[in-house]
Amino acid sequence: MRFRKALVCVLILVFTLPTSSGHGNDNDEATASIHDVKIFDMECILTNQTCVALSTTHLIEYFSADWCEPCNLVSAELEGLNRTDVTILQHHPSPADLHFLSDSKFRFESTYGFWGVPDLVLNGEGLLTGPSQSQELGTVLDNFSREWSGFTSISLNNGTLSWASDDGHEVHVWATENGVHEFNYEDQPHVVNHHMAVSSNDQTLDLSDIINNNTTNIVVTLESPGRFTLTSASTLSAQGYALIDEGANETRDETKHKGREYDMAIAVFGLSIAALIPALIMYARIVLKEPISSTESE
Repeated sequence: MRFRKALVCVLILVFTLPTSSGHGNDNDEATASIHDVKIFDMECILTNQTCVALSTTHLIEYFSADWCEPCNLVSAELEGLNRTDVTILQHHPSPADLHFLSDSKFRFESTYGFWGVPDLVLNGEGLLTGPSQSQELGTVLDNFSREWSGFTSISLNNGTLSWASDDGHEVHVWATENGVHEFNYEDQPHVVNHHMAVSSNDQTLDLSDIINNNTTNIVVTLESPGRFTLTSASTLSAQGYALIDEGANETRDETKHKGREYDMAIAVFGLSIAALIPALIMYARIVLKEPISSTESE
């Protein structure tokens, strides 16, 4: 009887052990924040003059994909914003997208912890998700106004960025261009095509390799590293929210195939254990010299 109880406990333990680890944030992970944002005028940059950075009030990071139909509505909302105090960075984090950038994917997944598009991040603090929430952009944008500070000086001369700033942060440089939409062939402004990041202690960075005649903007941010904690800027539902692998057919099919193989392995394992239980009980009784009932013998 003791053996039988022990066997039952072991089987319960086997079937209740977790088979895979879930997603979640590390509680010890630092909270990221954007301290300062500066923009450089491309006309000045291309003349190789010493260019002084311009300031902005609002930084909007727009996570999009050409295969994402709801993103077209958000793009139209941004195009109609018509404000001079707004700087936009359009990220394409999906590997299936024509304008995919791996650094945008890292920011999408690791820095912000997103799963789908479209997303609008306001000054690294507010979040609008999906086309329905994006309609409130003009209304809620001023709720996330910031007086940026951190760079005490910053300039760009002949492709070299120089700055002085608070220590202990990171300097991120984002270069954008106008990218043609893969399917409707419309022009998409502010698409991020290059990104560089260094410690703020470095004080200089050569940008000559990422600046060309197609570059539309150079945006420089001073940030604390870690994971951003965002506040929802809307009370509406996130309708039209598409998983980031929506357009990655090959990746999605491979994931489903692996999932089916994994489920099959679990099923086979469970059936094998169930088939072994009578044999294990019989073996235990023989070892313990328990009498076997006529019903079990048959």
